[in-house]
Amino acid sequence: MIKKENAAHRLLRQLGANGGYLGFYYTASAIEIVMQSEVFIYQCKWLYNEVAQLYNTTPFCVERNIRTVVDTIWGQGNRKLLKEIVPYPVNAKPRNGQFIDGLVAYLAEHEEEI
Repeated sequence: MIKKENAAHRLLRQLGANGGYLGFYYTASAIEIVMQSEVFIYQCKWLYNEVAQLYNTTPFCVERNIRTVVDTIWGQGNRKLLKEIVPYPVNAKPRNGQFIDGLVAYLAEHEEEI
């Protein structure tokens, strides 16, 4: 299990999520996996399986808990910041894949700053 605070953790906290959600850690791990991966085109099914193995849980649980984090950020978090950092228009709550992809793109672009 990944426990150290990293750029994905900090960004999720800025967006309004916190470590009280399992999905917080699942989302941060998913972001890190995608950023370290050589795969530029990924499917969430593969990603959910990877995260589930890290945390000894099911892909369904990972998907649901990431969705909860997206819901929380969209409903009660810093939606303005989310719209600023995601490199495409976000006029409705993003799906899990869109959310992860947007944060990965932002972190990859600002890697030196974070």
